[in-house]
Amino acid sequence: MPHRMLEHTADLSMEVTAGSFAELMGEALRAMTVWVGPEWGVRAAERPFRVDAPERSVLLVDLLNEALTLSQIHHEGYDDLVIRSIGEGFVEGSFVGRAILGARDEIKAVTYHGARVEELADGSWRAILLMDI
Repeated sequence: MPHRMLEHTADLSMEVTAGSFAELMGEALRAMTVWVGPEWGVRAAERPFRVDAPERSVLLVDLLNEALTLSQIHHEGYDDLVIRSIGEGFVEGSFVGRAILGARDEIKAVTYHGARVEELADGSWRAILLMDI
C-alpha cells in the first residue's frame, strides 16, 4: 500500500512509501489528491514547476504546497507528475491532472512540522507528512 492515513487530533497525517524518492513525490501527490476527493471535470491540465530546497523533507513539503497553490489558482487537481530533472536540492517537471468542479475536503497546507523523509534499509523510501485541514 503506497499510502495510509495516520491518527491525528486536529490535522491530517499520512505515511507514504515508494521505491525511489522520485516515486515518493508522485505517491504523496496522489495520496493528497485522493484525500481531497475532487469532483473531476473534463479539461486536462498540466502545470510546470520547479522547487528548490535544502533537503528532501523540505523539498517534498514545498512540492506538495506548490501543487496546492496551483490547484487553487487554476481550479485543477493533480494526480500525477512528470519529473524532468531532479538533483540534490531541486526538482522540476509538471503536475498532471484535470480541471475540478469541487472537492469533498480541503487541505490548506502541508506543514514542515513533523515532516520526515527517509530511505529504508531495503532501498525503498518513506515519508511522514502532516497537513493543515
